Amino acid sequence: MPTLYLIPSPIGESFRLPDLVQELRMFVVENLRDTRRFLRWNFPEFPIDDCQFLEINKNAMDQAAISRFLDACSKQKVSLGLFSDAGLPCVADPGNSVVQAAHSKQFRVKPLSGPSSLMLALMASGFNGQAFSFHGYLPIQEADQIKRIKQLEEESRKYNRTQIFIETPYRNGKLLEQLLKNVSSSTRICVAADLDTAEEEIHSLSAQEWKHKSVNLHKRPCVFLLYAGH
Repeated sequence: MPTLYLIPSPIGESFRLPDLVQELRMFVVENLRDTRRFLRWNFPEFPIDDCQFLEINKNAMDQAAISRFLDACSKQKVSLGLFSDAGLPCVADPGNSVVQAAHSKQFRVKPLSGPSSLMLALMASGFNGQAFSFHGYLPIQEADQIKRIKQLEEESRKYNRTQIFIETPYRNGKLLEQLLKNVSSSTRICVAADLDTAEEEIHSLSAQEWKHKSVNLHKRPCVFLLYAGH
């Protein structure tokens, strides 16, 4: 039975691929250039030119192409890998439809352990790790974003839940500004930037304390966490 391996990618500097990846020659990837570079970096002698790649992204998910690629693997009785752009496949990342298709075609699905910026940020926040939700990106329009922030704060308070979300790096500063303007002074906000790098920076403060904190988040990969629970 062919196996679909769910292969993490680095979010920083410490992660290395498991050796079993060297045995694969079929890959579904989010970013072909980055994947090729990452494979070469881990395995300098890896035969890139002998591999077949199917490139996918959240804006152009070709289900027919995915099905054909899996069928080819099944016919050849070979396993394949699904690469995330950063972190874990299918978590804040496209690729779940590939996994669904693999299950429907009776592939074995094997997730490999690796880094997750969301989990690292939650671990470091000091917030509730038993009840939490990830919300992806908040709305861009200001009125919609403010409404969503208030909803998340109320849910956190009511259900004692940690709320986790992300933002496009160049809008990080604006999002933090909106958070501090629109939540209670006692609500806690954690910002985890550049995780697993030499520039890593994690701050977990109340909204009131944040108003006296200066931090440059511009164009830095960040995870935001909000907690109004007890």
